[in-house]
Amino acid sequence: MTLNNLKICFKPIGVIHVKYKDEEVKRSEHGVDGIVEVFEEYKDGLKEMEGFSHIILIVFLHKSKDKNYSLIVRPKGFLRYGFKYEELPEVGLFCTDSPYRPNPIGLSIVKLKKIEDRFLYVENLDLFDKTPLLDIKPYTYGRIIRDISTPKWYEDLTRKINKIKF
Repeated sequence: MTLNNLKICFKPIGVIHVKYKDEEVKRSEHGVDGIVEVFEEYKDGLKEMEGFSHIILIVFLHKSKDKNYSLIVRPKGFLRYGFKYEELPEVGLFCTDSPYRPNPIGLSIVKLKKIEDRFLYVENLDLFDKTPLLDIKPYTYGRIIRDISTPKWYEDLTRKINKIKF
């Protein structure tokens, strides 16, 4: 067996619930409110989760699984800020949050508002309704990166957004 032929299967541990349409979630700058339902058989894994302000959700991007992907893309998330498609640079897929990927796995850091039994009420979700949940991890101090850098193309787009907003 070689790694490039390895097939991996996952069993969801829960599902994401949002009351918003997919387009509303896409257009949301800071995400939407929602509920993370953990299936009954996994609820004991939530023991002592209260008190974490944020959690990391690892999900299967179920609506992109049948889409073709390209390794060179334009970062379309910037379109919500008024950029025209042609203004966006061509960059590698792995420089973006595009859901169309070789493996449609998503990661979302969300604010944990409260927990009721096996239901986690969260803010800042950028996931669609019925997204399968693969795993949950706490967002802890050891994960905080204070000194990051970004490529020039990203800084240029961000600078333009800030000029538009203010």
